[in-house]
Amino acid sequence: MKTVLFYTILKGDTLSGIATSINHVSGVTGQQIEAANPAMQPNALEIGQEIKIPSPTGKHVLTYTILSGDTLFGICSALSQCAALSYQNIEQDNLGVTASDIQPGQLLSIPATQSTPEKSLSPIAENMGYWDCTWQGGNAPSNATLSLAFSGWVDVKSALEDSNTVLNNLVGCKYISFGGGNENGAFDSANLADLTDAINQGALKQYDGIAYDVEEGVSGLEDDFKTSFKAAKAKGFNVLVTISHSAPYDISDASLLMDSFFDDANIDILSPQLYTTGEETENNYETSHGVNWARYATCKAAIVPSLVTGSLYPSAQSYFSQQGVTLQGYIQWKHI
Repeated sequence: MKTVLFYTILKGDTLSGIATSINHVSGVTGQQIEAANPAMQPNALEIGQEIKIPSPTGKHVLTYTILSGDTLFGICSALSQCAALSYQNIEQDNLGVTASDIQPGQLLSIPATQSTPEKSLSPIAENMGYWDCTWQGGNAPSNATLSLAFSGWVDVKSALEDSNTVLNNLVGCKYISFGGGNENGAFDSANLADLTDAINQGALKQYDGIAYDVEEGVSGLEDDFKTSFKAAKAKGFNVLVTISHSAPYDISDASLLMDSFFDDANIDILSPQLYTTGEETENNYETSHGVNWARYATCKAAIVPSLVTGSLYPSAQSYFSQQGVTLQGYIQWKHI
């Protein structure tokens, strides 16, 4: 079995109790973990910090100790592979450990109990997502941890009407996307204010996250976006911003806007699109508006590029590492 998680034993733990709790919290989302830990900073997890991971029913709660390199999506992804875990599985993955001899502070390796399906996103990615186009539909990759309903609309009513048609097909952390690469998706102060009002009024509560697809729009929107991101976080949403290549191609002050995005702690994920048509067989690393990829190293959000397919993720990791940027997963555009 493949080790996917490391669990720190607490006082009073038993192997069977650990296995039962991990089994029951398999499938938990990042938003559920955030709700169970109101004082937690999801983008600034502290090594040694203990967080509560709830089961959907609330009957089981796993207390997990943060380790170096952990992210919420990485933890959720690992747990999603641990359904039907038994204490015997844990013993087999930890030579010399028995149910009668465990100590507080001891680190246990937790194995996956489910094999990785053929149609899956890369197991090395921490955030594994996919775009679900409302006019096309498709199947979710089997181990996706997030999904985005994409309509291309910035208008709230139109985006909701189209996105709700695929809502029940979404898996993991469910995002609704606003914006896109044409006049229907162009941002301005008025439609951003409408979106922020919809967030504050609870009109989007059936979703876990808000995705802003910023490609076209007017200039001078830094403060409008900041206000909207802050409102979304205050309502418990995850916030994702995606842009065409390194910066929005049709916003005249895109460089200033990107600096604002890089510095905004209310953005959870920044996802540059490394394609133009969505049919490319390799990543497109072109830049726009003078925003080079090295500037992404200053970003407070997790960098999770959108790729045509997951097979291009290793290439993206290699390229961005040369720019001083560590990727934390990817989002797949191509439907399966």
